[in-house]
Amino acid sequence: MSDALLGRTAIRAKQIGPGEAFASAVAAGQLVQIVDLGGKQVAEFVAFAGTDASEWLSTGQTRAANNSIVLQRAMTLWSNRQRAMFELVTDTVGRHDMLVSGCSAKPGKPGGTVAASGPCRDALTAALGDEGVGGEGLPDPINWFMNVALVQRGAFEVREPLSERNDQVVLRALTDTVVAVAACPTGKAAPATAKAKATPGAPASGNILVRVYR
Repeated sequence: MSDALLGRTAIRAKQIGPGEAFASAVAAGQLVQIVDLGGKQVAEFVAFAGTDASEWLSTGQTRAANNSIVLQRAMTLWSNRQRAMFELVTDTVGRHDMLVSGCSAKPGKPGGTVAASGPCRDALTAALGDEGVGGEGLPDPINWFMNVALVQRGAFEVREPLSERNDQVVLRALTDTVVAVAACPTGKAAPATAKAKATPGAPASGNILVRVYR
């Protein structure tokens, strides 16, 4: 267990498979834990300032404020209004993405292809609607556990995630928020990941566990 979770109590928990999403209100001071149960699975993450759909977690502001395209433990995640939203308090992987856009609703669109289980964007929108957050479109997500490498002349390529079984991140909410997490179809992972075979007795490949702690 992460040291950040000691003495904390889980108040919400949901295991989601590829193409599924979960959303929850998270009050200031509470923690969000995102666990890659089987390894090599990308999780899209978006967040809003309460039910205000006009203020959201911004990958652009987060990159600029931290002067980095690589998230590291103790970094702050910022909103489009330059307000601190989260602190990354635990990270057992150290490789995530803030460049690639969300899974597209149509094959061939930027951001990846759609698996038979359905696009992340539709799942995230539906989950957020259940928590009272609506509006036109979604912001670009943070792609937890996604491994994107910069190559020559500014190009980037998606590589196999570095996350192993039960790797996780934990975020501390710095303001009242509504968060949503989707387990991505294989379009956001390297081809080798999609072909990987399940280990007997291991959690189902592609499953993400989300918990909220008070």
